[in-house]
Amino acid sequence: MVVLTRDPLVRQVVDSFSTAGDCRVDLVETPSELFSVITPETSLLVLDEAACGSTGYVAAIKRARKSSPAIDAVVIGGPKSDDVLQNERVEAVDQYHGRPLDGPLFEASIRHRMRIASLKKLGGIVGRSPAMEEIIELILQVAPTDVPILMEGESGTGKDVLARAIHLASRRRERSFEAINCGSLAEGVLESELFGHERGAFTGAVSRRAGMFERANQGTIFLDEVGETSPNMQVRLLRVLESGEFLRVGGVETLRVEVRVIAATNRNLHEAVRRGAFRQDLYYRLKGVSFVLPPLRRRKEDIPILVQHFMTLSNHRHHKSVRGVDQAAMRRLIDYPWPGNIRELRNTVDTLVVLSQGSRITEDVVEAQLKDATGTPYDGAQPTLLPVALHRTREEAEREMIYASILALHRDVREVLSILRGQKGPGLWEGLKEVKAEADEGEADEYSLAQMERAAIREALNRYSGNRRKSAEALGISERTLYRKIREYGLM
Repeated sequence: MVVLTRDPLVRQVVDSFSTAGDCRVDLVETPSELFSVITPETSLLVLDEAACGSTGYVAAIKRARKSSPAIDAVVIGGPKSDDVLQNERVEAVDQYHGRPLDGPLFEASIRHRMRIASLKKLGGIVGRSPAMEEIIELILQVAPTDVPILMEGESGTGKDVLARAIHLASRRRERSFEAINCGSLAEGVLESELFGHERGAFTGAVSRRAGMFERANQGTIFLDEVGETSPNMQVRLLRVLESGEFLRVGGVETLRVEVRVIAATNRNLHEAVRRGAFRQDLYYRLKGVSFVLPPLRRRKEDIPILVQHFMTLSNHRHHKSVRGVDQAAMRRLIDYPWPGNIRELRNTVDTLVVLSQGSRITEDVVEAQLKDATGTPYDGAQPTLLPVALHRTREEAEREMIYASILALHRDVREVLSILRGQKGPGLWEGLKEVKAEADEGEADEYSLAQMERAAIREALNRYSGNRRKSAEALGISERTLYRKIREYGLM
């Protein structure tokens, strides 16, 4: 924490934090000293307006955030002007204390802001929007307890980051944190990963192996995409959550553990329970405390902070020196709806840094990247966030996802009709539209949807040398679905 003040009461309060070992405190009296002690590790800035000089606290915060974009700020003293805060985009001034200061109230408030800043720094949480502040406040309340937590929200919203932050803020932080994506593994593999296996339990099980629940004893386990688990796996999860007991695969010895469970899903589990697709008893076991992570398009004020954060990481990773984003380029990034959320933004910024020729990211480079699936530059219209129409069946949805993936995956390989007909046909894009249109109209008996789907899966497996995880990712389907399709089409 860095504090700029000449007020004896403020100095006394922050000195008590340093003496108690709560955090490191750098205390300065002039703006020139302020910027000499701020580092990328600084998480909280406390500014006494009376000591900020003629430039004021707005300029001080902006300058501080050039080197540390995620830094939080508290301002003390002077008349509060909502117009100034709004116009200068200092909505991130998290708290504003007027004079005269109430000593105990001020101390409690600063201590609370310090806890928030520490959690964000420790957990790698970037953002100061009201939606994120609300979630962080909730985390501070529930992290020290053992209550199960269920996080819901779209893919790419950062559920894994918050899960680790909860663990680090808990009493279990010295113990193991185990995380697994339940939707990316076949049921048998998932069972072995979670519960372990005995030697000889299946082909390849040459020795006993501890599972995640066993390794996470006294710690935390994070079950990502828990809504994708099969009914059988839901039964096993329910047992271990209720009793703490489980068996290794192929084992007869009952093991007992005590773990804190954090679960996440991009599905509406309440609706899944209503439809009978998810066990109600397991749902209520997981849902001790639940919250929904907002998509990035609903927390646009965090986009500039995230862009700067990811740009710093990309500069370091790629040995680049991109220092900023042009105003028009940033406006494009803010206006884009980000259907892939933070994950998409991170990958986009990484690409922008690599492709930028100068020291700043320009609008033309951003425009070249923000394209929809057809290759059309983004024009500001909201893209469709669902991959298929709502009336389609699950089988049709999976096939539609495969069609879209083929377009991105095979632009540089043989034309798709050459695969299906064994002869040269139209280009990939036009060929796909032609075959799909014929199949939809029932006019292409020779080239059915199933044949096209089989060809796409075969091509993906060939491209990735049989690696099913990579093939599933490229096709945009779960690995479990890919396994089922491989068996269905005899591609074993």
